[in-house]
Amino acid sequence: MDAPRKLLVDTLARRPDLDLKNLSLAVGRNHAYLQQYLMRGSPRELPESVRHGLAPLLGVSPDDLRSVAPPTGAAGGDRGLALRADRTDLPVYASAEGGGGAIIITNEPIDYVRRPEPLLSVRDSYGCYVIGDSMSPAYEQGDLLLIHPTRPVRSGDDCVFVRDPGDGSQQALVKRLLRIAPEKWRVRQYNPARDFDLDRGQWQKAQLIVGKYAR
Repeated sequence: MDAPRKLLVDTLARRPDLDLKNLSLAVGRNHAYLQQYLMRGSPRELPESVRHGLAPLLGVSPDDLRSVAPPTGAAGGDRGLALRADRTDLPVYASAEGGGGAIIITNEPIDYVRRPEPLLSVRDSYGCYVIGDSMSPAYEQGDLLLIHPTRPVRSGDDCVFVRDPGDGSQQALVKRLLRIAPEKWRVRQYNPARDFDLDRGQWQKAQLIVGKYAR
């Protein structure tokens, strides 16, 4: 992820009052413009008119949103990277508010952190940042979730529920799993407190949260 995209994602993580849809509309583009910029790399670089409109909304300079070079692709978006000797190899994926309580998770790592004991030998494990306060006080905005994507989940587990709408993005919800039914996940959130169902046809995966690095 190049510097302007990382800056945008980091700003969204710090500023819950901002979201990709409203920022896109504020700079005169369609509602999905900045989501496509982050997720698909289109456009590769923000045009000057967008940079000058977006910069004051983010509290940065227009030049901060200029790409000095194309993304290197060093990480390759591969969650199955071989473990490095220093164990600072757990890929971290940025997240941004996606509406409806969901978050949008980027498809390329923005950082690597120390791999915790439960994930030492787990291929495809990863971390992502909490957006919002629906699971406060268990998980606060800015906490880094540590996720085991393939371990079977059971009632009482905290999970990331993942939806792939088929447009190249990945949406997720952080909730506590209460019950598993053939067609539904019964889940709980803490703030505001409520229990509800997720359609398993839409939210296809439940990935186990094994811990967190607090902000």
